[in-house]
Amino acid sequence: MKKFDNSLLLVEWEDSTQPLPSWCYLEDPPSLEIIKRISVGWIIKESDKVLMLAPNIGDCESDDNIQGSGFIRIPKSAIIKTTNIYI
Repeated sequence: MKKFDNSLLLVEWEDSTQPLPSWCYLEDPPSLEIIKRISVGWIIKESDKVLMLAPNIGDCESDDNIQGSGFIRIPKSAIIKTTNIYI
């Protein structure tokens, strides 16, 4: 698994809550709560605005057939903190 050594990352970030499916009165709206998220994965790609992680890596001993699943794209503007996890 040499390609992914030292690139496992724990990311703490903020996100919106799930939309409420039911109607509610505007005089009594839902809370303004945001949710703190924690994601862990290998860094696959990043740009100035987005960090992409994959929590699952398969066929990692192969140089040509390495696979990933569960990709998540996190806006960098939502990231609170990152912590490297060394394996």
